[in-house]
Amino acid sequence: MTWTPEVWSSTAFLDDLRDWLSPYVGEVRSLERVKDRPWAAVWRVDAAAGVHYVKQNCPAQQQEARVLSVLSRVAPEHVVTPVAVDVRRDLTLTADQGRVLRDLPEHDRWAELLRDAMLLSRASASHLDELALTTIDPAGAREYVESARNGWTIPDDLRDGVDAAVASAGDAGEQLAALGLPLALNHNDLHDANVFAPEGRLLFFDFGDAVASSPLAALRIPLEGYARRLGTDAADPRVGAVADAALEVWSDLAPMSQLRAALPAAWRLAALGRAESWHRILSTVPERFVEEDYRGADADWLAEAAL
Repeated sequence: MTWTPEVWSSTAFLDDLRDWLSPYVGEVRSLERVKDRPWAAVWRVDAAAGVHYVKQNCPAQQQEARVLSVLSRVAPEHVVTPVAVDVRRDLTLTADQGRVLRDLPEHDRWAELLRDAMLLSRASASHLDELALTTIDPAGAREYVESARNGWTIPDDLRDGVDAAVASAGDAGEQLAALGLPLALNHNDLHDANVFAPEGRLLFFDFGDAVASSPLAALRIPLEGYARRLGTDAADPRVGAVADAALEVWSDLAPMSQLRAALPAAWRLAALGRAESWHRILSTVPERFVEEDYRGADADWLAEAAL
């Protein structure tokens, strides 16, 4: 039977979810769907033990419960600690953490956000077997694009771009591999709405898109977001200063000059990570549930690796 996101609205699923929740939070007074995307669902749980949130991803993205359970053990200072997880069903239950960083007025914690994300990635590097993430090895970037080009549905208007990405991603991967950094967690959707800021700390969440790759690939999304916030681009010295806060985490393994020079290559590898997570979504969620603009997102991101 083909999976669809309609399951999340079914009485059988919601009754089963309540049964799973009750040992951890007591009587469940209400379940309110607060994230309603075809690839992920989040419910606000009002229960005897207070407000909590529970999440499940679509089948091909069902890794978050496992990832968060590992990270909360090896780097608890950097992630939201779950109240409970069901790894088999990818259910993650967390207590209410308050507001995300983006919702704090005029926050200016981008350097801290990127530094802490890299510290989390570094802590993850020796636990990749447990995390069991899809690996996009920089040294194999050329082969990754070739395999995707031959196995995925590539629209005609993106074919030339994907063809060009074979060489460009391959060259970028070689440059990143030469740095000698370990493969590590790449959050793959790192921005200031995917981190809570309770009591001055930064706690990351939302690991459904995560892959294992060069850790520098995780920097593209937040640095582009910071540049947009400033109304500028990645060449702005203010963006460079924030990037340096992240790169310094790895500066005992490679010179800062080489790490800075590798950022354009990391941009291209980041596109492969985004292509991978979109392909997982599009391979699971029936097309009729996906907005038209997203239906070729995996191929679009592959072609982005050529830019």
